[in-house]
Amino acid sequence: MAPSVIIIGASGALGRPLVEEFQRQRARFGSVAILSDPAKAHKFSEVQKSGIEVVIGSFLDFKCYQGFDVVLSVVGNGAMRLQPGMIEAAVAGGVRHFYPSEFGTDFSQAGLWQFRYFRDKVATRDHLAAKAKEVPDFRYTLMLTGAFTDWAAGEFSGVDVKNHTVEAYGYPDAQIAVTALADIARYTVESVLLPFPEGQSRREIRVRGDQVTFKQLISLLEEVQGVKYQAKFFDPQEAAEKQEEARLRGDEEGELMWAGRTNIPAGRVIIPLPLDNDKFGFKPEPIKETFRRWLKGN
Repeated sequence: MAPSVIIIGASGALGRPLVEEFQRQRARFGSVAILSDPAKAHKFSEVQKSGIEVVIGSFLDFKCYQGFDVVLSVVGNGAMRLQPGMIEAAVAGGVRHFYPSEFGTDFSQAGLWQFRYFRDKVATRDHLAAKAKEVPDFRYTLMLTGAFTDWAAGEFSGVDVKNHTVEAYGYPDAQIAVTALADIARYTVESVLLPFPEGQSRREIRVRGDQVTFKQLISLLEEVQGVKYQAKFFDPQEAAEKQEEARLRGDEEGELMWAGRTNIPAGRVIIPLPLDNDKFGFKPEPIKETFRRWLKGN
């Protein structure tokens, strides 16, 4: 039976391409819906014409999840810590397969999980594992995709594409895994249709478009733009100090911003082997092609 899917966070950076991919593959699913609060429902009037439903309500209300098999959470940093509540509501509503908002690094590696940027993801993973022990037929999928190629050489990493400068808290030779947003959306949609490992409650899908150093990433950007960048690198500890200052003054947005500034330049976004790319019938977009597309839209 074709699975029925509901998406949380559909208006965000990954949510939009995810909805577009579901529109393309709509016939393969029983039903596809967006969970939206009333204030944002107007954003989805067009997608309803292609068979995507809009469920208006709270992601903490179990009634919103009734009739769906799978939840895809693609919420941003601000709502990440609310995912345990989403999981509780979804399970109470009958959902038995949950995708948390991961779509980044494999932070289970030594030296990564304790960083502030991953704190709420760690708490969500712990909650999923506990729920799987409590509810025997509950399962969850972790999508490990590396950084969004579309963002990897942007402001988030200290890159100014207009003035052709880099001020990064990290190292030129730091290794980075990247995947284009459109490809992440496609991997995610198609992963819902893959058989779940027998006898397991947890599944990891490990994919990446490419792996390069931060210096190579900037070189590819230079090739696409036909310019040379002036780059400065700073000790990631300086960003950590600014992060702590933000925490002490109660500025959570600033705290997360400074926590994130080191992720890519310091080599904290990596997806080690083995990969699952061969489970999917397409090749990911090359970095330069993503950069061309991204620059054209900015």
